[in-house]
Amino acid sequence: MHKWLTYNDVLEMSQDECKCDHDGLLGVSGPILMKLNWKGSNFKAGSWGKDSAIGTKSKDHYWVFPANEDNRIWETFRVYSSYRKLMLYYPVMEFSLQGAKDKCENCGQGGGVIFFNGSFYYNCYNSRALCMTDPHTMRLLRKELEDDDPASFNNIFSYKGVKFQDVDMAGDEKGLWMVHGSTKANGNMVIRKVNPNNLQVGTPWTTSQKKVEVTNSFMICGVLYATRRVNATHEEIFYAFDTKTDQEHKTPAESSSTAQEYKILMEKPLPTVQSLNYNPNDQKLYMYNDGFLVYYNLIFKRHRASRPGQAVGAEQGQDVNSEEGQGHVIKQAQAGLSKKDHNSPSDQKKNLTSKGNV
Repeated sequence: MHKWLTYNDVLEMSQDECKCDHDGLLGVSGPILMKLNWKGSNFKAGSWGKDSAIGTKSKDHYWVFPANEDNRIWETFRVYSSYRKLMLYYPVMEFSLQGAKDKCENCGQGGGVIFFNGSFYYNCYNSRALCMTDPHTMRLLRKELEDDDPASFNNIFSYKGVKFQDVDMAGDEKGLWMVHGSTKANGNMVIRKVNPNNLQVGTPWTTSQKKVEVTNSFMICGVLYATRRVNATHEEIFYAFDTKTDQEHKTPAESSSTAQEYKILMEKPLPTVQSLNYNPNDQKLYMYNDGFLVYYNLIFKRHRASRPGQAVGAEQGQDVNSEEGQGHVIKQAQAGLSKKDHNSPSDQKKNLTSKGNV
């Protein structure tokens, strides 16, 4: 019988075996275009990726969760046991959340779904509740979110360019997260930790960034990264909020005198970013892009050198705060990462050259 890790197991693995030994995101590779989702090109909204819990037993499994054609209701997902099965459209399971008499009260809503430690976590349809579904045991857990600053729902504070993604679930080295907007926060992005066992939410971090101005977001090592549209072919990772230090980072034009500069360009095959999911086990970023499955390799800063604010390039000791140093580190990292993507044949993937700057 398949045994999933407990939440304490995940925390222990997170602390002991997957330390965040870097100083944040430095850059991304070009987009690696995998394939169209199994439902077809009319299903533009959705999400996909791998299990985002550290040390999960399903680390080789992929999941794909397209929304219905209305781009709102999330009903049917597939789980694939390997990269090869994903490429062949051969799932280990296909499951519908629709209940008896075609009721869909426990279906998902919006693109903020995540697969964490063998279960799906998402915003329940037509409510601000959180839902958890374990497709292996058919266990369903639902929790209403009612507090002093409840999460918005039903397209009040969704991301720019996508609908009904008021609540966005995320996983990283630190655990399970929820990102949302709220009326009390004036529509700014709010970050909360979520206990995956009982869906209890923690004390919020309220940022200064308007959620409706952001196209999507993801978490890495407790840091929220947010994107915005540049044009039909590029996104910009322009904002970061560190939950450990409560520091935020913006682009120079929008930053205060104390904020640090943050700006990374990210190429995309199609115009709309429907969802972004980071996976701490393989350190890749998964994008559902107008119905297509895309992922990126990520490049991280080395630990700071003795001079505050300075990072060290790989082995050469280059200052990656300089343009020359950044370019060198990114090229070296991309060259190394491209040799081991998913242990799969390179001719099965289309790797588009990155034009991103940092």
